[in-house]
Amino acid sequence: MLRASVLGKLYSYWLCSAIFNILRGIYRPFSRAFRHSAAVRFLARAPRIEIYYKNSLTGRAIEAVWRWLLGIFSNLMAALKAPARGSLLVRWGSGSHFCSLEFLMCAFVFAMFCAPHSLWSNSYALLGAAGLFGLYFLMSAAGAREGVSPLELGFPFLLFVVACLLSLGFTSDLADSVRVLLFFAAAFLMTYVFMADLTDIGRMERLMKWMYFAVLATSLYAVAQRFMGVEVSASYTDLELNVGVPGRVYSTLDNPNNYAEFLVLFTPPSVAWAMQRRNPTARLFACGALALPMLALIMTYCRGGWLSIAVSALVFVYYLDKRLIPVGLVACILLVPFLPDSIMTRISTIFNSHDSSANHRLVTWQGILHIIGDYGLTGIGMGPNTFAHLYPEYALQGATKGVYHSQMLYLELFVEWGVVGFVSFMWLMLRHVKDSCFAVVHARSRSLRYALMGTCSAFCGIAVLSVFEYIWFYPRVLFAFAIVLGMGMAGVRLAVRRT
Repeated sequence: MLRASVLGKLYSYWLCSAIFNILRGIYRPFSRAFRHSAAVRFLARAPRIEIYYKNSLTGRAIEAVWRWLLGIFSNLMAALKAPARGSLLVRWGSGSHFCSLEFLMCAFVFAMFCAPHSLWSNSYALLGAAGLFGLYFLMSAAGAREGVSPLELGFPFLLFVVACLLSLGFTSDLADSVRVLLFFAAAFLMTYVFMADLTDIGRMERLMKWMYFAVLATSLYAVAQRFMGVEVSASYTDLELNVGVPGRVYSTLDNPNNYAEFLVLFTPPSVAWAMQRRNPTARLFACGALALPMLALIMTYCRGGWLSIAVSALVFVYYLDKRLIPVGLVACILLVPFLPDSIMTRISTIFNSHDSSANHRLVTWQGILHIIGDYGLTGIGMGPNTFAHLYPEYALQGATKGVYHSQMLYLELFVEWGVVGFVSFMWLMLRHVKDSCFAVVHARSRSLRYALMGTCSAFCGIAVLSVFEYIWFYPRVLFAFAIVLGMGMAGVRLAVRRT
């Protein structure tokens, strides 16, 4: 209590100080000028390319095919409605919470990330995504859902899909490329279904609740791994420089870096859900439980993950209350002396020129730049087999061991999909982050604002981690990325509708 009162008095003195009033006087005119600047007005307007896209021959064709298919299945379901009404299966499923699309979507998300790696098959995700899409389509045809057009995904999304298909023409292992393409097809379906079905904030909150419990469940498993003991692996850690650093936990996702990527994507929406609990006690416990995933992220000893979650937190706090940023920075600095030696050792290796992990990336990137010089226009095609076949020809001497991808998402976009893939994906992500930022500011619903803060901060964080990792190499992280993207797109659509 004494410490709180002292800090409160110091803060009140600061608010009344001449320095604060001078700074506020300088800030206000610049703040107003920025909000009404030509740059902000340009970024805030709706993209004209989407108008051209929807009115183009391609856009009209996609819309016509979509409406035609909906019409066919709508007539078919109308014809089957009377015979199916007396069916035992229909009577049992009607009104059941467990047979609803909303429950199946949320349970699918929870099961996909809580399933241990040894029990998981990526074919489950493909079947699940196809099933959810099929169920959504049939419900749209029956009039139980809105039937959102695929055009709502936007032109950059279509361009990236086209880049994935075109990459099949340049691969040296077509079978492996088709296999990987199926994973991306599942991710595309997930993005569409979550974007299209989350048409109200209630559905979005329920999805975030299941994401929250998936994060908690995997973090509990990670903590249990620490108590049971995790073997220190030379493939994940430089043993000479990381003396005293224990084995890195990976929970259900096979690899500590994969698990860190999952936490960076799913933790910010989980924070958004926890902070919206109306009951103060429930809110306190929900927010307090998030210490578990933070502890799990620390125990992954993924340095890129630590930096990324810090960026996510910075973006989230910026929209929550900018005044908390200096307080948070001071708290982080004061916390440094109390960090365990293993964490300080891990942080110190960032600045060590002999760190094998950093050197491995730098050497790999040099070889990748040579590949881009020859294949950057078209890409080499999708899949690890194509990469493994070509990379040894461009690698520096003795630098082929343990290289399965480019160790960076942005370089991998150039390598696998060429210029079209890189430009379309960067266009998609930059536009989405920009739309999310403006939607957060203009969202009238507090719940919607928090959901957008969660997805926007998650993408800002994963954008940083993508500099150090090819985050899509492990398909379940690709699926997590697709789900958060679909959720973010749905949030932007809701914000636009309500303004």
